[in-house]
Amino acid sequence: VYEGQEIPAGAVLHGLKLRNGKYVCRIYGADDNPKENRLFGKDLDASGMPLWQEGEPHSLWNARLYPECGTMKDAVDQALSLYRAWADGDKTGIGKSLADGFHDADPAAVFEWNRRMKDLVQMDRIAALIEDHADADTAVLDAPLSDIQQKWLEERTGKADFGECIRLYYYIGTALKDEKTVSRAFRELSSALLSSNRDILTLNRDAKICMQHCEVRLPLRVNWGGGWSDTPPYCNENGGTVLNAAILMNHERPVKVTVRRIEEPGIIFDSRDMDVHGEFTELRDLQQVGDPFDPFVLQKAAFLACGVFPADGGNLQELLSRLGGGIRMDTEVVGVPKGSGLGTSSILAAACVKAIFTFLGISFTDQEVYRRVLLMEQMMSTGGGWQDQVGGMTDGIKYAVSGPGSDQTIRVEHVSPDPLVKEELNGRFALIYTGQRRLARNLLRDIVGRYLGNDPDTVYALNEIQRKAALMRFELERGNVNAFAQLLNEHWELSKMIDGGCTNTLIDQIFDAVDDLLDGRMICGAGGGGFLQVIMKKGIRKEQLQERLMQVFQDTEIAVWDCELI
Repeated sequence: VYEGQEIPAGAVLHGLKLRNGKYVCRIYGADDNPKENRLFGKDLDASGMPLWQEGEPHSLWNARLYPECGTMKDAVDQALSLYRAWADGDKTGIGKSLADGFHDADPAAVFEWNRRMKDLVQMDRIAALIEDHADADTAVLDAPLSDIQQKWLEERTGKADFGECIRLYYYIGTALKDEKTVSRAFRELSSALLSSNRDILTLNRDAKICMQHCEVRLPLRVNWGGGWSDTPPYCNENGGTVLNAAILMNHERPVKVTVRRIEEPGIIFDSRDMDVHGEFTELRDLQQVGDPFDPFVLQKAAFLACGVFPADGGNLQELLSRLGGGIRMDTEVVGVPKGSGLGTSSILAAACVKAIFTFLGISFTDQEVYRRVLLMEQMMSTGGGWQDQVGGMTDGIKYAVSGPGSDQTIRVEHVSPDPLVKEELNGRFALIYTGQRRLARNLLRDIVGRYLGNDPDTVYALNEIQRKAALMRFELERGNVNAFAQLLNEHWELSKMIDGGCTNTLIDQIFDAVDDLLDGRMICGAGGGGFLQVIMKKGIRKEQLQERLMQVFQDTEIAVWDCELI
């Protein structure tokens, strides 16, 4: 109760403020009857003390056991001393009775105490819901938080672990229908992940421009199993499991990053597909990475994550002098529409990191690139996972797994089915462009929010899709493309449990129009637009699929695109 003291098992402790400004704390057994002459099951008369006034019934209700004290803490100490004395057989005590407390209590203090206790009980129930993994939608609070509730929250989050801290804000924000408090949960998540990876933001003073020109080309990726399980905080609490594959589009690697040395003492960013060009001569302008709508936020974040720029302070001219010249970075995703679902943004981030490291002579591993792209996602407030950069960094089909923890170490295994099986899979695999781009900007936040709030369907589906990823790998390695296609269908159903917006009327119509030609179907990325991926029935050709789409969806952008698993 105070300074680590605890209420004894089977005892009731009840403190009161009296009208005279003093305090009394009454203690008795949970099974004691105030009408009987017993305390903690022992006879009160046996004390030999004058506990009752003349003519009063010898009952616990009238026994003058509890002393008045100047503070509530002293009253609690006295009550616990009384308990220990009676437990040892040393029955003593002269003071206020239960009846006196009833008559002498300060009504205003009682009302205030009851209100305070109600507020604290509400907060304790929130904590219990989190501990029991109950749905956040069942949380109830009176708005706004009282001062005592705000103090409880500050103290609790101050000592809570990562998972409880962010959920306290999420559950409380949900209960209050307060978007500001819900947003605090996501800020705390981002802050925790940034803090745990702060070591890689150290300025690399050994970096030097070691070539005039460096170009990196990367493929895109298609997600097959386990997508969303790679996203914080799910992967930090449970680990993630993903199966995906690298693809070419129109026989080329669409993601292109070029870094070159320039004589001018500045930094130039140019993005052909975004049609933006920027020139920077002040370091502070390159250190601002919190705005996801900044057209150069990705390039800035890449230089920060690679340790080329300091996180704050410094002089750009001095830095460039040490590096050996100005730098120009050109980025482009060739021939792929925005919102494709093929991982373009994170793969572009990985290409930027890889190009910077190579250009500046910094040795690196794939794991270091994965980690820096994850950090970039938090710096840019986009909060993505790790499967996209894993899928695009190297060719082939990859089975990637991470364990729980703030520092995600990703184990990547290349899946190598028999060459004939790979040939069959490539022949039956196709991408269909919907002609739509999903506009839901808060999609990632919505999914993460449902996980934080322990939405049962979301939690079940996130756990189950990882099993599908493992089974998909098994079926590919044993050469059963039909079984792989069926697992893709099952994953599609689970994806709809995680996010109902991943499909829409148009997507359903496309799948229905070609249903008899398919064995498997799935969205790309988060769905809701962009590309769809399908496994055609054995013997069906892409030309037949395209012809059917042209018949049903004339004069639209809906079409089969040229792609190849590599």
